Amino acid sequence: MPTALGLCNNEITKDMYVDCSCHGTPEWPISRYEPSMLRLPASKTEVSVVWRPAGSSLALRMRMQWWRDALGELYPNEPATQHQEPSVEGFLNSTAVSCWNNPVVRALHHAIQEKDLTKRFLERLLDAREADLDIRQLATMEDATFYAEDTCSNLLYLSLECAGVRDEAADEVASNAGIGWGLTTSIRATLHRANNGEMAIPAEILPSTIPTNYLLARLNPEFTPNEANETAIREAIQYMAFQASTYLNRAREIQGKVPRKGRSCLLPAVPALHHLSRLQEAQFNIFDEKLNANQSRLVLLVTLGKSWFVGKF
Repeated sequence: MPTALGLCNNEITKDMYVDCSCHGTPEWPISRYEPSMLRLPASKTEVSVVWRPAGSSLALRMRMQWWRDALGELYPNEPATQHQEPSVEGFLNSTAVSCWNNPVVRALHHAIQEKDLTKRFLERLLDAREADLDIRQLATMEDATFYAEDTCSNLLYLSLECAGVRDEAADEVASNAGIGWGLTTSIRATLHRANNGEMAIPAEILPSTIPTNYLLARLNPEFTPNEANETAIREAIQYMAFQASTYLNRAREIQGKVPRKGRSCLLPAVPALHHLSRLQEAQFNIFDEKLNANQSRLVLLVTLGKSWFVGKF
């Protein structure tokens, strides 16, 4: 188990800076967290890799199905949900054996056995990621909100369970914090997803006349920006940031409902709030190089430390 947990730590360290999470940045004292919490972001990272265009659509779907079958092994006494489909003949019949070779699965199994984690939260993560395979741009802000809840909020629900907190009031805080965190992550991922031909900003608030290659071309210092496009992008980002801030501030207002032992589960809200503040200072210009300044990251780490110590964000 130490080896499996160590791999989870490494996966989080590599992936979570981009994902706007505070779990496992190299400078942050990971050892202070409940070990089961580290297994959750690692499983989210593993499933996130399926979303990346690393192969054919069939291969990606087979990998997603592999995770669904692995969940079946992790919860052998629970029936499959309506989303569960039969495994591909000759390829996934060996899941019962192969999944246990995966250190993230082994670590997640330990967390499930130790904390009795709710299966449907993990299934929602898979459902959201699988749906994302077919989507290049979400249609509406409502879709973006649902996606944020299905991914980030569910991760926070599971983290609370790892901390021994099972309470509807605490889940309300986690729901709001997760949506705000997820929307902020979408903003941060705009240029990254543009590299994959995808648009992180919903079509409802960004004209379809602005292609993803415009965002990439905008990174060239010699490129001459289109004033109309620049205004449209800033207004769309400002609207998304406002929605994210609304959810995060709501979570901040009611965070007292979460027992002290579960407060650290909400720390991903801290870098989200920090980024939104920096974004406002940059007048919602996602191309501003100051957004990734080292000085800004130092301030974030100090804020994280303070929030962890006082139990509030």
